[in-house]
Amino acid sequence: MNESRLSYLVAVVLLLAGCTNSKPEPTSSPVVSITSSPSASEDMQTKVSSTTTAFYDEYSNCMTNPPKEAQGQVGNYCADHNPNATAALPANLVAGGVAQAGADPIVCAQSFPISYSVTSSEFDSATNTGVASLTEKFGASDVVITVELRYKSNKMLVDNIVCPKP
Repeated sequence: MNESRLSYLVAVVLLLAGCTNSKPEPTSSPVVSITSSPSASEDMQTKVSSTTTAFYDEYSNCMTNPPKEAQGQVGNYCADHNPNATAALPANLVAGGVAQAGADPIVCAQSFPISYSVTSSEFDSATNTGVASLTEKFGASDVVITVELRYKSNKMLVDNIVCPKP
């Protein structure tokens, strides 16, 4: 019985020894680093970028897995029913003329890119508008498109897509 108490005591001592902080104590006063929070402009610039990515993710998902309601009109449905777009986007895309030329006005090409990423974004607080550059990768070539956004009702939304001239 005495031996089991000794074993228990040794186990407790070893457990407590493992819990001690073996890091050396600082030799000088700790340095406190104060970082400022991002400005409102930087926050809006981030919203431009994240909304653009969310828009393209939603569009890609809709085109890949279209809902039943989209049958026979998948491209139009997916462009018209994106929660990250303004109500004016479909008309703005038609006005751009890319669809009449045979390309998808969202990806500015006849096929889908292998990947896409936002490469730059800006926000103009005077007009509550943003602009993002989106680079699409198509194998050996890249296409850079301009995505125009509006900040309305406390939400950033894609308002137009400007495809490069062929």
